[in-house]
Amino acid sequence: MTKVNTIEKSERIGFYKQLFKKVLLTASIVIALSLSYILWVGVDSASQFLPFIIVGLALVKTIFIVRLTFIQLSKIIGESHQLTHVLTLFGVLIILIVLSFSADYHALYTLNPENFKSSTALNGSFSLQFFEFLYFSLITFSSVGFGDIVPLNIAGKLLVMMEVFLSFLVLVFGIANINRIHVNK
Repeated sequence: MTKVNTIEKSERIGFYKQLFKKVLLTASIVIALSLSYILWVGVDSASQFLPFIIVGLALVKTIFIVRLTFIQLSKIIGESHQLTHVLTLFGVLIILIVLSFSADYHALYTLNPENFKSSTALNGSFSLQFFEFLYFSLITFSSVGFGDIVPLNIAGKLLVMMEVFLSFLVLVFGIANINRIHVNK
């Protein structure tokens, strides 16, 4: 193995190690907030305020994701300009956003099934319901919006607006950094 290959390999390992450290904190917070919904759904006394608690926690998650995107990830991109690193970065970010909002939508639906109108039956198992909201989140993130699942209350609409806002920021962030990407020959 040549000295150049050894340096490139150590740079790759360093990049993924740094990415893992930066994303781990944000992902932990996002997962903790998403799992907290399970605790709140069983509480009947706060049920009228629960949709807004879910939106508030989603707003906190959105702030953490934006912070990760613009502060931490711009530092990582500044240090590593390889196309594979940038694609990995955006892949992780998109997965984090889509899964996070899937949990938000599912929590709202679990709280009250009438929070969403759907052309498909959402009264299956937990996994099937989560899959439907994973689909809805991915369609919302991509700004396609087929209309087969529609939020009917303010909380659901606010969640959709936050996800669209995040997808826009990710797109703008990607375009703004496109000139910094180097493709290895």
